[in-house]
Amino acid sequence: MLYGYARVSTDKQENSVGAQQGLIAEFARRRDLSLSRIFVDEDVTGSMPLNRRPAGRELWDIVGAGDFVVFSKLDRGFRNMSDAANTLRVWQEIGVTMEIMDLPTTLTTPEGRLIFHQFAAFSQFERERIGQRVRDAMTYLRTAGRPYASARPWGWVRQGKEYVPCEYERETGALAMALRAQGKSYRSIALALYDAGRRKPVRRRKATDWYHLPCVRSLCRAAQAGYPKIRQDIWQAGDYAQTLSAEISGAHPLSS
Repeated sequence: MLYGYARVSTDKQENSVGAQQGLIAEFARRRDLSLSRIFVDEDVTGSMPLNRRPAGRELWDIVGAGDFVVFSKLDRGFRNMSDAANTLRVWQEIGVTMEIMDLPTTLTTPEGRLIFHQFAAFSQFERERIGQRVRDAMTYLRTAGRPYASARPWGWVRQGKEYVPCEYERETGALAMALRAQGKSYRSIALALYDAGRRKPVRRRKATDWYHLPCVRSLCRAAQAGYPKIRQDIWQAGDYAQTLSAEISGAHPLSS
């Protein structure tokens, strides 16, 4: 049986599912082979071992002696050197032939396997360098108090490449603080905000837009500190005061 595998983690046209499927189908046509199925993983990182991805696991479970598996590109199958080496070793032991279309050689010879391992190492190196560049960029944006992730600081909303004060949420914070001063619990404050129809100004995908108990607690802490431009999760920590101090000293001054 001939099987294909495709993986997409971005919307780049050259790596789209359709592009990979077309290359694999063309490979089967040139070899005069009948393509049984193309397994597709979407929104899955190549650093995850092939046999732990949803479609990759299916592929591992179905292949056997005499089968043929083709990948359009090495980085669509592997971004981890040890995973690439392990997959090749196991499949060779059970009689599965693997073909990487963008490699200049087959994997049936010692030379071909050497080139495969070298290219897999470069693929992992490239992934790690990309990850480091992303982390460096995120660190710069975080220390500059600029948007760097989907979560936003309490009391701020994203406007282009900057955060601007969100007066609506600060009014909500003032209301929560007033109720807190009256001796209300965070749970009762959350219910009061719900009854008043106070929702978060920005709704995150797959997330509720009401102020639930943890949100009310962290919103009050942020309001008390003057709404510094730091991550929301800091306010949810038990030792948030110490964490806040470390974040500010390592990043940027309090500002509102």
